[in-house]
Amino acid sequence: MKRTSVVIGLCCVLFLASCTKQRVRREATIGNEILQVTMPAGKEVIHPEHGKEVWFGLGAMGGNEKVKANGVAQSHVFADGTTIVTVNLNIHPAPKGSKFVAWLAKTGSKERVRLDILQNPLNDVRHVTTAEIAKDLRAYTDVLVTLEDQSGPHDTDPVQSKGLLKEVER
Repeated sequence: MKRTSVVIGLCCVLFLASCTKQRVRREATIGNEILQVTMPAGKEVIHPEHGKEVWFGLGAMGGNEKVKANGVAQSHVFADGTTIVTVNLNIHPAPKGSKFVAWLAKTGSKERVRLDILQNPLNDVRHVTTAEIAKDLRAYTDVLVTLEDQSGPHDTDPVQSKGLLKEVER
């Protein structure tokens, strides 16, 4: 009987202890990330630094026979001649010692402009880059993503993904 009383007493104490208020841990803010997204306000797109959007191109990205990839590319050209290009691509992470690089090219020409390295912060298939170039690049409608090794860019870097920007009226 004494043993049963002790067990019941301990159960009561544990039950009462579990009924107390729990403190909620507050998360501390490490910092804030600001993402610049160019969106229409009404019928026009006006960038706070570059002015009115004069051209907008949008296109789907795809892989090739050997590489599975999909995504979207968009390009904005503003009144001051600045071009902002964003490439979002779903593709397997680049092999160790290499990186994916986005380019704009003129159709039917070997002339191209390097945008930037695609970032993959979560080490999964989601890759993204945004480049701001102080030049009107609306004539560059081919979007390419190449696989570049550590030695830098070469004309022979294999193209992993392609897309074509088509002008969209807003």
